[in-house]
Amino acid sequence: MRVARTLSPTVTVALGLGFFPGAAGAQEADPATVQRGKLIFSTKANCSFCHGWAGDGRGEPRAETGPSLRATKLNQDQIREVVQCGRPGTPMPHHDRFAYSDGRCYGMTAAQIGTQKPPESENGLQRPEIDAVVAYVMAKVRGRGAATYDECIEYWGAGAQGCAEYRR
Repeated sequence: MRVARTLSPTVTVALGLGFFPGAAGAQEADPATVQRGKLIFSTKANCSFCHGWAGDGRGEPRAETGPSLRATKLNQDQIREVVQCGRPGTPMPHHDRFAYSDGRCYGMTAAQIGTQKPPESENGLQRPEIDAVVAYVMAKVRGRGAATYDECIEYWGAGAQGCAEYRR
């Protein structure tokens, strides 16, 4: 794991021992939840700023380059934890305002994680909002390969000029 190499030994051990909860299989998400997740992904959480509208890591030029969510091997629970807790030692913010107050993230408090604590997102998310973002990523992004014209139109709407580059 690339992140672990930049972390203190304490954080590395904590992540290695409990970074990801049990691997739950992807469940079929309610279409309304997926749609709500897309809206939160693109607006309130602003995931698209770094990860790109398609989750392919092609975010805004002035943003930190986020990894491709399309190529991620993380499972549903792992993605949820990253959205909630951020990624220690990286610019990936935590979206749970209380993430490092009580050990809910990686079993660590802010004092324990120290300088490796991820930044706090500008707009914290409630648990149902985090769940909706995860449902969206699982249903529409993860494991999808290269972004397509149809996905671009689904995301931006009919007539979106930026989708022309995805025509084949």
